Amino acid sequence: MPDQVLFVFIEGLAMEMEAWELIRLFFDADSIRFIENGLDAPNPSLRVNAAELGKGPLNASLLVVRTQEDEAGWTCSVSFFADIDNVRALHEGLALQRTPHCFHTRTISRAETEKPGGRLSGNHKILAGACIYELLSQYTGKKLPYGSLTGIRPVKLAMQCLEDGMDKSISLKHLMSATGMSAQKAELIWNVAQVEYPLIREQPKRYHLYVGIPFCLSRCLYCSFTSYPVKGFEHLIADYMDALEKEAAVISQWVREGEMKLGSVYIGGGTPTALDERHFRILLDFLTRYFPIHGNEFTVEAGRPDSITREKLKTMKKYGVSRISINPQTMNDKTLRLIGRNHTSEDIEEKFALAREMGFDHINMDVIAGLPGEDEAMFRTTLDRIEAMRPEGLTVHTMSIKRASRLREAKDAFTAAKDEVVEAMINEAAQSARKMGMRPYYLYRQKNILANLENTGYALPGRECQYNIQTMEERQTILALGAGAISKFVLPGGRIERHFNLKEVGLYIKRIDEMIEKKKQYFAGQVT
Repeated sequence: MPDQVLFVFIEGLAMEMEAWELIRLFFDADSIRFIENGLDAPNPSLRVNAAELGKGPLNASLLVVRTQEDEAGWTCSVSFFADIDNVRALHEGLALQRTPHCFHTRTISRAETEKPGGRLSGNHKILAGACIYELLSQYTGKKLPYGSLTGIRPVKLAMQCLEDGMDKSISLKHLMSATGMSAQKAELIWNVAQVEYPLIREQPKRYHLYVGIPFCLSRCLYCSFTSYPVKGFEHLIADYMDALEKEAAVISQWVREGEMKLGSVYIGGGTPTALDERHFRILLDFLTRYFPIHGNEFTVEAGRPDSITREKLKTMKKYGVSRISINPQTMNDKTLRLIGRNHTSEDIEEKFALAREMGFDHINMDVIAGLPGEDEAMFRTTLDRIEAMRPEGLTVHTMSIKRASRLREAKDAFTAAKDEVVEAMINEAAQSARKMGMRPYYLYRQKNILANLENTGYALPGRECQYNIQTMEERQTILALGAGAISKFVLPGGRIERHFNLKEVGLYIKRIDEMIEKKKQYFAGQVT
């Protein structure tokens, strides 16, 4: 055990995982231990039995979360005890016989849960999280922009307010009160929800198609996707395309039999344009033969400028691609080299100009705030150069140290940007998007994201990416083809089933028949 330990005791609510995700934003994650109470801790290694702690001295603190429900409503009380120095004191703390250093309580009446916004008011885990957040923020002095929220889709909460007929002012107050989030973030997710609201009607027969191409020119420092460098894996590409076409053929038959209607197509990865021109043409050819893509939103991630050629752009035009992404991440050459990209900022501008010349009028560009070694001035340079190109969309990612990335493996070699710097970058990007006439239209968050912030997609009005919206809001089915892809089946009643394709390309090729059978079972549950 670490020298300094934070013991956590939760009574009346099974939320150890959610509590751990929140508490680790205030304390060293390795120091957190949950005292068993008949409920599962997030991980067996984080679980302890109070009776087995031993009789020796402790250097610990204690967080006690207690919930109680009766006919009147629901109450959550959170107490924090610092300087627990022995087992007896720990037990006394659990019994609340000592005076806590901090205390926070909140009661929600049943009447409150029956009013507009009641789904949020009645969410016990969110409200208990808010109590924990308020107490730890009081104790540490640390504020988090999203308050107690640790999930990846905060816009869903704002959507509930819209669906309940609440106006903007009341919704913002409700969101802030329930979660502790800042006024700025409450307004951001409300603005996103307003754009998404008319676009996410539940349509049981509507689906969106994702196609995963798990190859790239090189693996970026921060990348955690299923992606293999083309150089060294060329021998798998032909077999992969054969397996992918087989999956596409079978699924296209199912959607026809189920009278499903296609909404959008998104080819991602990896970098689809990392394929050579022949295989890239084969990909678009069989997709347009098997699926009624014409007239629908059709996106191709052409993210790496060194993978874009005139011939591939001509192929995309021929097969009706309506939206492409050319993703700088940064316009600073030094950073591009550091993160493992083998191109320059000038290459980005040249390929953007080429796409414009060839008639592409819906181009998105991605940037990342908080890349290693970058400061506000460098990020401002990136934004200035993007503004000069005038894309139709801008996706602003906050740097996240992902578990499967090279950055995670070598994180000690890099200095993460300070929270206030990253937050300033995100605010600059929002201003830049407004300057270009864009508005936020989708948003999500990730674990280990710097400054506890978010990733936001901005677009000109009417140029929002339907696929991105549906992926986040989970109101319509996503059918995913390829290694590392995830299908999400929205079943009657709004229940969601997820199907994960194999990540390893070789295993995907070998086990495509088995994967198709599993997906068929999910699909049968949807169309019946």
